[in-house]
Amino acid sequence: METSKYTSNKTQLKWWKKKQNAEYLIGFLFVFPALLNFAVFRYYPMLWSANTSLWDYSLLGGFEKFVGLGNYKHMFQDKYFWGSLLVTLKFFLMYVPSVVGLATLLAVFVSQNRKGMNVARAIIYIPVVTSFVVVSIIWGMLLNRQIGLVNSIIQALGFDPVIFLMDKQKALPTIAMISIWKNVGYSMIIIVAALKGISKSFYEAAIVDGANAWQRFWKITIPMIRRQLMFVTVWATLGAFQVFIPIYSLTQGGPRRSTRVIVYYLYERAFSFGEMGYASAISMILLIILLIVSVFQMKAFKQDY
Repeated sequence: METSKYTSNKTQLKWWKKKQNAEYLIGFLFVFPALLNFAVFRYYPMLWSANTSLWDYSLLGGFEKFVGLGNYKHMFQDKYFWGSLLVTLKFFLMYVPSVVGLATLLAVFVSQNRKGMNVARAIIYIPVVTSFVVVSIIWGMLLNRQIGLVNSIIQALGFDPVIFLMDKQKALPTIAMISIWKNVGYSMIIIVAALKGISKSFYEAAIVDGANAWQRFWKITIPMIRRQLMFVTVWATLGAFQVFIPIYSLTQGGPRRSTRVIVYYLYERAFSFGEMGYASAISMILLIILLIVSVFQMKAFKQDY
């Protein structure tokens, strides 16, 4: 009798293991396309770029000469590389705090139970799903000094036209403004989802304790959405260090290198000068910078990440 019971349990265990293996296989088949995408279009190019950075490589000549760390040595002596890194840092300081702060304020606003908030969310989010190339071209037309709508309004108000994209002091802030307008909706939606998950009982208890609106926002809202704020901060940082499309479309790194960020400089070295090895070395340094900054930001938001 006991032998029969043992055999039955063993049979059930085998059946259960087969079922688990089948579920794992099905799950793997579902994620396999994404894994393949990452392997082919992410990790392999990254490894290829790391290898290329050690060679004197050009589009026409291919791998001509192994230079080891020569490209990196040249990069650290290149004043234009440091100049582009400084421009990127300026853009980062303009873009990231603005995106995170504005997205948080917009999220709090559109999360209110009032009529029209769904429409407001949709309007703010529309630029996110619009091509950045198209957005850049339209903004270039709007900001044109002679025929642009913005300067037409400025002149109608009695002021002189403003040179937005051809002025060394205004070009980078203008690019940052366009990028913020384009991308803030994505961060806003992430934070809206976080706000919807906060229980109203926290706010009700705070009101009973006499907390004002600012205290409720600072002591309840911000701590409860810390994870989402961390995500949008890291996401905005990646976007800031990799900004390229509006600069390529509107300023080509000018005027006088005032908008030549590191990715645009990388593009110039690779495709204008054909120095693919040197450009790959720049991309590796950019990867390291992004990893360091992202890890620092994640730790800054709390120790549990």
